[in-house]
Amino acid sequence: MDPGVAYVPAPPSATGVVAALSPEVPVLLSFLLPTAGAIRVLIGLAPFVAPAASARMLGFPADHDNATARLIARLFGARDAGLGVLAFWAVSHPEMIGAVCLFNAAHDAVDASSAVAALVGRQGIDRGAAVTAAFALTGGAVWILGWWLSTP
Repeated sequence: MDPGVAYVPAPPSATGVVAALSPEVPVLLSFLLPTAGAIRVLIGLAPFVAPAASARMLGFPADHDNATARLIARLFGARDAGLGVLAFWAVSHPEMIGAVCLFNAAHDAVDASSAVAALVGRQGIDRGAAVTAAFALTGGAVWILGWWLSTP
């Protein structure tokens, strides 16, 4: 470097700061992974900050809101938050993006299967189970898209 010349770093690319940190990450993945990760973290935190409201939003009956249901929701919430953080980590470890996406998709597949089992078993939570299945299937599709985009 010439000491008499001022060097100004180039601004982040149009793909954003995340992609600037990991140039190997394709543009769509540099948006998809942090967005899906943030949504997963928010869903995971919901049972901690607003347990009754989040249960109602999913369509579960008010009379099912008890200490046991809240504990189970918080356990699953911690899992979802951790999976979301894992997606953020994968952005800076491009070689792991495919595995992280499939790992998230597998969790969504189990969630969807559990919700469908509740629907088939007619357990009195049809609306909540249907909304949960829809969330899980949508999330799973997003993670499969992420995996597909990460494959060469």
